[in-house]
Amino acid sequence: MLESIKHLVEQLNNPKLVASFQDVCGIDIGYKDSGLNSMDEEEEDEDSNNNCDTDLTDSGAEDVSITAAAVRRRAQNSTAGGKQQQQKNKIHSAVAEDVKSQSWTDSVKCRVQNTLMDYSMRNNVDYKIKNLFLHHLFTFGAMLGNEEFNCTFFPYWFWNVDGYVCRRVVIAWGFSMWFGQALKDLIRSPRPASPPVAKLERRYELEYGFPSTHATTAIVVPFSLFLLTRNRYLYSTELGFLLCSMWSVLVCLSRIYLGMHSVLDVTGGALFGVAFLAGISPLLDSMDNFQLTHPWAPVIIPLVLLLLCCSYPKLDQWNSARGDSSMTVAVMCGVSVASWLAYRQGFYNRPPAPPPYAVKFPDLEFLGSTAMRMALGGTVLIATRSAMKALTYRCLCLLYGLDPEEKAANLQLLQVELPYKFVTYSLVSFNVVYTCPILFRRIGIERIIAFTDLNPI
Repeated sequence: MLESIKHLVEQLNNPKLVASFQDVCGIDIGYKDSGLNSMDEEEEDEDSNNNCDTDLTDSGAEDVSITAAAVRRRAQNSTAGGKQQQQKNKIHSAVAEDVKSQSWTDSVKCRVQNTLMDYSMRNNVDYKIKNLFLHHLFTFGAMLGNEEFNCTFFPYWFWNVDGYVCRRVVIAWGFSMWFGQALKDLIRSPRPASPPVAKLERRYELEYGFPSTHATTAIVVPFSLFLLTRNRYLYSTELGFLLCSMWSVLVCLSRIYLGMHSVLDVTGGALFGVAFLAGISPLLDSMDNFQLTHPWAPVIIPLVLLLLCCSYPKLDQWNSARGDSSMTVAVMCGVSVASWLAYRQGFYNRPPAPPPYAVKFPDLEFLGSTAMRMALGGTVLIATRSAMKALTYRCLCLLYGLDPEEKAANLQLLQVELPYKFVTYSLVSFNVVYTCPILFRRIGIERIIAFTDLNPI
């Protein structure tokens, strides 16, 4: 039984499966002559007489050709690569030491897939996009899990649709992202190898692969919306479930298409999302009621969320997962404090009638006021984000005596990255829930639907 499970896991984690899906979707994949690193092509011309190629075959991976000269170059670069490359160069130096002390084959078998290939996440194959429709479709699907989408989607719901639902979705989304990212840095499973996979995205290239947090949030966000609205509004539950399923499938397939995750990563992320949503859904009402009504909520919740950020697993090498998890927790913090303040000041009114409520088809007035809210509110959020990032970074550099010019290296430090993300996105989300609605009310473009912030008693 265990052998069967192990075999299934290996098959689902096989990068050839990802490459096959890419081929079916119209990505024509070829192989570069330079082997592991396309960026080493010019240097390899100089060291062509010193190449000592070794072919390795691992279960679920294509033959990979690696040169001794390339490893020596990486070891030498450890003294000249600068602060931004220190982590990578340490790993490459370790490989070089292994080559000196062990046989070439044993050393590379041990380290190639986890270090030289998957850590750098460089694309090591030539590819050509043949199906532009699928390419744009899956690129859009991947965007549904990115920061830009979240910075548009959540404000849209708060400003135009239903704050009651959105507060609960933010809670589910924030915790699922934190735990999913933490699992990545605990399990430390590499992303699909290249070759045979073509890497079409570099945004999250340094993060580990399992579980896919895109897949997790592709379950948590749409289906939490579905669960929270199916008895609250009058609409076809079959159609709602179908749309949520299409959302989830599109995001999951997009991660495989772009070469960022194996089938195992996506399956694990989706299953984690299902289990997490099943566990947190019964608690959402109590959690939202606490953040609105408890007198100490604006003190307790930020402290708990800060402790959560500080308890993130220790990184073996820097990647963007820790910063992303801090960002999501900061959004939860800002939404919580702003909601508590708005509730205490009487901005939220309970509806006169219980749900379900009719879904009104948008008219020109609604579309016009929505466009004005999104334009004005979006401007406020962009300005807040830019100003707070600059101000927070400068203050942290002064506090820790850092050179502000070395921004990329400084932002990898825990004592800089955590407050930089937490302060910025806490204030941005606070403005979404509290400041912008006040601004809308002052100029007469506030959301006029009265029953979308609270439930009847």
